Amino acid sequence: MLGVQPTGFGRYTAGAQLTVGFGPDVPDYAQIAVAASSGWAWGVRAGGVGARPDGPEMFNEAAISKQFTDLMEKAVRVVLEEKRCAVIDCALDLI
Repeated sequence: MLGVQPTGFGRYTAGAQLTVGFGPDVPDYAQIAVAASSGWAWGVRAGGVGARPDGPEMFNEAAISKQFTDLMEKAVRVVLEEKRCAVIDCALDLI
């Protein structure tokens, strides 16, 4: 943004306010894709803040792995059977 408009209003705005950058408050890009396609695309956010399983299994790596496997299977089904676009927005926790 600064490369295109170095003196624009964005220069004085924090990245979090522009919903850009890295962090837990980034946009749900998968749902943006769904909206941009008028619902034709299928999309889901996976991982990151608020996307882990609830309860004691939230610390179980197998439960998290199963969640991602289920989402991938659903995405492949949407593409192959429904002939629609599938978007999985993978939000990673801090490394």
